[in-house]
Amino acid sequence: MNKLWNLEHFSAEALHRTVVRDGLRIRIHPQVHPFLRREVHTFVRWLRANYPFPIRVNVYIPNTKKIRANDGDLCYGRCFVPDDPDDSITIDVAGGYDYDGDFRALQNYTWGTIFMLAHELGHYYQYLNRVSLTPRGIEWQATYYAHRVQEAYYDAEWDEMDEWAEECADES
Repeated sequence: MNKLWNLEHFSAEALHRTVVRDGLRIRIHPQVHPFLRREVHTFVRWLRANYPFPIRVNVYIPNTKKIRANDGDLCYGRCFVPDDPDDSITIDVAGGYDYDGDFRALQNYTWGTIFMLAHELGHYYQYLNRVSLTPRGIEWQATYYAHRVQEAYYDAEWDEMDEWAEECADES
């Protein structure tokens, strides 16, 4: 059970939200590798089917190896909650990969990008649930639940592949 992502303590009024825009929106830079693009879109479709997004969150994946955080440091992902409660929450995750022909390295990078997206969405759910922890605790919790979400996604994808394989075997 993913306790952070289940919105036990969510209240739009407590977050002073008046405009009701919901959903998970994603935009991926056109130069991002097609494999990475496809896998991230598949993950986002799975997220939409399995988790609520009561406040709009916009995800952008630029074609850069790292992005600049609000404090000026370079990082792989960031979650920005604006001061105006009626603005959308924004998540940026680095998606720049120089493909050199090593497909396994591309798969590993893609899995890391999916993990980073899940981690940043953990911060989104921390905001929705009004979680109050130390800075280290906030990062730890987001990482912990990112692993849980990624495992659930992996299990769901493999279950779907197993069902497809059984259907193909029955047809032959």
